[in-house]
Amino acid sequence: MPTVTNAARPRPASKVTSLPNKIAPADPRSANPDLRALDLLAGSEGAFALSILNSSPDCIKLIELDGRVSFMNSNGVVAMEIDDASTIEDRLWTSMWPEEQRSMVESMILAARRGEITTFEAYRPTFTGTPRWWHVTSAPVRGLSGQIERIVSISRDITATVTARLRLQEEVAEKDAALARQKILLGEIDHRVKNSFAAVIGLLRLQARTHAGSDAGSLLAEAASRIVTLARVHEQLHLDPGAGRLELSEYLSSLAKDLCGALNCHLDIEVELSGQVQSSPSQAAAIGQILAELMGNAVKHGGPDRQTRIVVRLSERRGKLVLSVEDDGPGLPDGFDPARSRGLGMQICRIYSTEMGGDLNFRASALGGAAVDVSLVIEPPAPGTPASMGTDPAPRD
Repeated sequence: MPTVTNAARPRPASKVTSLPNKIAPADPRSANPDLRALDLLAGSEGAFALSILNSSPDCIKLIELDGRVSFMNSNGVVAMEIDDASTIEDRLWTSMWPEEQRSMVESMILAARRGEITTFEAYRPTFTGTPRWWHVTSAPVRGLSGQIERIVSISRDITATVTARLRLQEEVAEKDAALARQKILLGEIDHRVKNSFAAVIGLLRLQARTHAGSDAGSLLAEAASRIVTLARVHEQLHLDPGAGRLELSEYLSSLAKDLCGALNCHLDIEVELSGQVQSSPSQAAAIGQILAELMGNAVKHGGPDRQTRIVVRLSERRGKLVLSVEDDGPGLPDGFDPARSRGLGMQICRIYSTEMGGDLNFRASALGGAAVDVSLVIEPPAPGTPASMGTDPAPRD
């Protein structure tokens, strides 16, 4: 059959081998999704754009260059609680804002005419008076020629966000006011505590003078001196009532100088720390009490007719803070056993050091007198401690 003969006829070889190892060029529109989308939307671009505008939950407006509103999407009409959309057609956009916001809206229109994109947040009630806050973005719309033909403005309802922000600001203001009142009250309490210390010290000293030369007089004088120490620790701790953690080297140096002034001694302070070491106020008070007891003990045993030299040293050893107090007094008595000491001061030092995971070590001082090393474990700050409350203790070797 002729049809069979024609089908069986082989093609010329030149048609098979004319383009070896070459791939036919792809349609550029298949590689560009934007061009493909334009092909798919050919003839329906306007309807597609309108469906996008009306599907947005935001209030979208097209504004002419003279500031008149020519379009608002359906969800925008609902969000603005407009009963009749025709009432806003050809209406100046600025007239739809409260008087105090209009200059900002006019600036936005001028910026869009210059080709700029701008945003602002402002209060604008709906057409029925419902309070609303809006985040507004405006941008120029260019035609095929590249010229700016109109402006698009998108208003997003941020009332819930602004309300939460304002509520938070009010709560912060209330807390600040409460903190200010608390600071005043703490100052008043601090003043009364100081007065109470002074009154007790005065009474004890009066009784000590009455019983001068007796054991009772000595005990009363010692009690008065110990309360003086407590008063000075309290004063140092309350120099900054708002501090949640105290920098120990600064605090102990100031306390040692203050105590030395009261004890009439010669003081040297040596700080051998790799960084700042901070503690809670309760630990700082306990460490301050230990320091006061050791300095008072050094002066007491150094002799009444001489000025005792005291060296206070802060160092680190095996992850612990070491507070050392040395003097140039007569030194430790033969057979001294701190465990058998019945003195109140030594008991206070032992109790506080044990509570802070440390111990007391007595030795001979290079100054010729006695030396006491108190090792202490400083508690780390509680989780979530604000930075303003102090940094963490410096890493220790």
